[in-house]
Amino acid sequence: MIRTFFGDVAAAYRDGWTLARALPWLVLAMAGIELAQHAVEWRLGFFAGDAALHRQAATAPLRMAFGWPKMLTLYAVGFIAIRWCVLRDPHRALRPPPQALRRYVWVVLFQLIPAVAIIQAGSFAASASGVMAIRLTAGLAQQLSEPLLCLWFVHAALGSRAFGPFVSAKTTRWLYVWALLLVLIARVPASQLHARLNIWSAGQAPAMQAALLLLDAAVVGLLAVIVPAAQVRAARRIAARRGIALTPDGAMPSP
Repeated sequence: MIRTFFGDVAAAYRDGWTLARALPWLVLAMAGIELAQHAVEWRLGFFAGDAALHRQAATAPLRMAFGWPKMLTLYAVGFIAIRWCVLRDPHRALRPPPQALRRYVWVVLFQLIPAVAIIQAGSFAASASGVMAIRLTAGLAQQLSEPLLCLWFVHAALGSRAFGPFVSAKTTRWLYVWALLLVLIARVPASQLHARLNIWSAGQAPAMQAALLLLDAAVVGLLAVIVPAAQVRAARRIAARRGIALTPDGAMPSP
């Protein structure tokens, strides 16, 4: 079982890398909006190394406004990435049927709930500790609920109505632990590197800051395709264990 699990982890990273090579503009789109946000942050003094200026820049309206297009780009990239990881056909991945778009809207709306809490935490709490508590709670709730919903995410992106959120959670059952660890291992290393690159950039010389922030944008771009790849791998494993179809044509997924 351990060997199979780490095989799924390796396969998720491999799928994400293969997807990035097949559709590089997906990674570039996500990296581009991350880099645009960094440009705004740099002008606001977010990376100046001054703690007071950093706090002021962190809540600047222009910086916060970038949160919304960034999240919407992330959802769009994830939608296409899921379709590609299942269908392995760029043309089909990029030509979703109308029902896939309609059904994935509900996935986006679900994901927007913690995103609103994280982005607008300052509107819900007056103190810095309150803001941090809201963001941690929303982020943790998202991380813990996501593995139960992998089947829903995948079927919605494919245009299938076979799995809604409740049926997805019921079908996952004890395989939740498998899916949770798989998605965390796929996400956490790159997420931690993303956070560290932002920290390391503070107070550096402009050339070093530019290099670190360019690297950070690339990490975010890759993370945007690796996480959906992990979700598909988790859904594939759950479907295989339950003896159910993963693809719209009813084909049985391989482990």
